Amino acid sequence: MLKKLPATIATGLHGSIPPHRYWAYYTWQEIDAIAKRDPNATAVLNVGAVEQHGPHLPLITDTLLGMEVLGAALARLPDDVTVLALPPTTFGKSVEHITFPGTLTFSGDTLRMVLRDLAASVARSGFTKLVLLGSHGGNVGTTDDYFRDLRMETDLRVFKIFLGGIGNVPGLVAPEEAAIAMHSGDSETSLVRHLAPELVHMDRAEGYVFEPTPEIGYSFKGHDVIEAWVASDLSKTGAIGNPHRSSADKGRQMFEAKASRLADLLQAIYRSPKREIHLAPKDA
Repeated sequence: MLKKLPATIATGLHGSIPPHRYWAYYTWQEIDAIAKRDPNATAVLNVGAVEQHGPHLPLITDTLLGMEVLGAALARLPDDVTVLALPPTTFGKSVEHITFPGTLTFSGDTLRMVLRDLAASVARSGFTKLVLLGSHGGNVGTTDDYFRDLRMETDLRVFKIFLGGIGNVPGLVAPEEAAIAMHSGDSETSLVRHLAPELVHMDRAEGYVFEPTPEIGYSFKGHDVIEAWVASDLSKTGAIGNPHRSSADKGRQMFEAKASRLADLLQAIYRSPKREIHLAPKDA
């Protein structure tokens, strides 16, 4: 069992994470005891970002969404599921946004080293599973490229989840928006309008859409040919998609679906036994 802490405590470093599920509120002896008591003890790292999100959303959007959804998911877990949230990276690989002031970014090499050092620290602490929860699309390539290396270097079981890919509610986002929107459009704006409306400036919202390349389809997203891009290639304001279609109610539905799905995934990861392999029968 995790230690008992009140729902609210004097410091707010944990943000939306339930205090008893926040790694950094434990002593070293307590972390050691958890690891020795529970062979499935799992740590979750939100790999976020601080980057431009157009003229209407805050720089912290990706980390905010990641931590809020993670907090709601952890609050749904039963008491016998030992999953702790690490403090987030907050920063990520946001080089595609560096032409816009305010963006704070790691290089890909730096992010890989941050992930390596944190994974090694989790492993040394005796935990056996690490979940990388990505809440910024620009981190996906680095995570995809490197999470197997973390498995090999630390002997942890390492899992990756991309927040944008789970708990999507059919019909909430128009198909033409879903085909091209990837930054500060309907979905992200709706989520922030639900979670932190005071940080949204809809009176300044100005999103952009781009035309497909007929010969190769939508050349920036989701097709056989994908062209390298930076945000300024696709948008004058940094917002790629249509924020004017957003609403707080849409954001509420998106948030609940993502939190529920993430809770299910985290519980499944925690409970998953080591994979067994068997010799394939010769007469199969």
